[in-house]
Amino acid sequence: MTDIDSGDIDPADIEAGDIDADAAPGKPRARKRYASQGMTERRARIINAAHNILGEGGVQGLTIERLSREADVAPRTLYRLYGDKEGVIFATVADRLREVRRHIARKKKEYTIEVVFKELDWMVAEMYRDSLYARTVIDFFFSSVPRPAAIRELGSVAYNRFRNWLDREIEAGHACTDLDLERIAQELVATEFVIYHRWAVGTIDGPTCCIELHANFLKSAILSLEGEVRRHYVALLAEKHRELGMSEIGAAASTNRAERDAGLHFAGRA
Repeated sequence: MTDIDSGDIDPADIEAGDIDADAAPGKPRARKRYASQGMTERRARIINAAHNILGEGGVQGLTIERLSREADVAPRTLYRLYGDKEGVIFATVADRLREVRRHIARKKKEYTIEVVFKELDWMVAEMYRDSLYARTVIDFFFSSVPRPAAIRELGSVAYNRFRNWLDREIEAGHACTDLDLERIAQELVATEFVIYHRWAVGTIDGPTCCIELHANFLKSAILSLEGEVRRHYVALLAEKHRELGMSEIGAAASTNRAERDAGLHFAGRA
């Protein structure tokens, strides 16, 4: 963005030390780095206000005008800090995910599969606690607008969970060395969000979402493991499938090509 003239200046920027008040009259005022205590406090107000608005009305409820009013900052400041409405949303989502990562990291858990399941269940409980905001995050992940940095941030919790578990298995000598384990970890993030999306659109309820997340993690785990421990995880996945309810077509799904060709897909529950 270009420098602003005196008519565009937010007085609070001068007070906080973010704009040079001593610039010569008629010349662009030099913009200082946004590191003052005043700007830090305003950033916090903006993020908190944006989170509250998104939690109450979703993306449609968030406008620069409303955010400016509720955060008590000038619209110009919002545009300068975040670029546009989408920048505000991403900053809010990133802030919440950092909070989640810190919360999880403080527990310093050893990532057994039982710990993984409990963390996934906790994630679903958090989605229910702030459901409209959770749906905003999920929709953001699936947007057609390219957002590589946003996608990395959104997937960070799921990625860290799988890598923390996988690191433990690698150290124990259980991991398969013939596969690209990093690729498997990245793909897990995408499939985990597919399940969150199923919950967001009402295809599945919370308890089913938990079980599907467990099953999804186990499928990626099975790909990553070998030997006896892999057979143990296959047995765990079979238990999850039974909890979800076995589809009517079951193992016969691989033999019904004529039905598939006729458009009779997914005869079971999937």
